[in-house]
Amino acid sequence: MITRILGLFLFVACMHTAVAQDSLRVQLHGAVLDSLSGNAVLGALVEWYDGNGKRQAITQTNSEGRYALFLFSGQPIELRVTENGYRPFVELVPPFEPGESAREVDLRLVPD
Repeated sequence: MITRILGLFLFVACMHTAVAQDSLRVQLHGAVLDSLSGNAVLGALVEWYDGNGKRQAITQTNSEGRYALFLFSGQPIELRVTENGYRPFVELVPPFEPGESAREVDLRLVPD
């Protein structure tokens, strides 16, 4: 009986922690565009690096050149974008403000 109660307590504590962490997640989304033509860049890799230079997430642009990443609020955001035929791209995005849940950031790649 005590084992069951302890197990239930740990389960509830873990669920509470998971919900609390998810509430800190925010969405960064936008489009990757060719800086000269303004056309969407399909299949570009978009990566999020933290303040320590560690990659936290990676995604690829879709058929419309759009990307979306879920980040933890309050952390530094460095976006790196690579695609064949374009110069590597790096942009520092200011951390999300309290209460901000999503932000759109379009990124413009310079052709090689």
